Amino acid sequence: MEFNTQRLPFVDDALLEYLERLHPDQAPEPSDDSRKIWMNRGAVGVIRHLRLLHQEQRKNMLGE
Repeated sequence: MEFNTQRLPFVDDALLEYLERLHPDQAPEPSDDSRKIWMNRGAVGVIRHLRLLHQEQRKNMLGE
């Protein structure tokens, strides 16, 4: 996926690590209600997108 990283704020490692600890990409607990499951799924989707942006930004910084 191509991103125009010129117009996006820098995504740093510390932010991603914090968000991944806050909303780990794991299977839901059997006791979780559907709202909690979908809210976590949305958060994980955002984190995955930020991870892709971060990787793209690093590639651009390294001139790849």
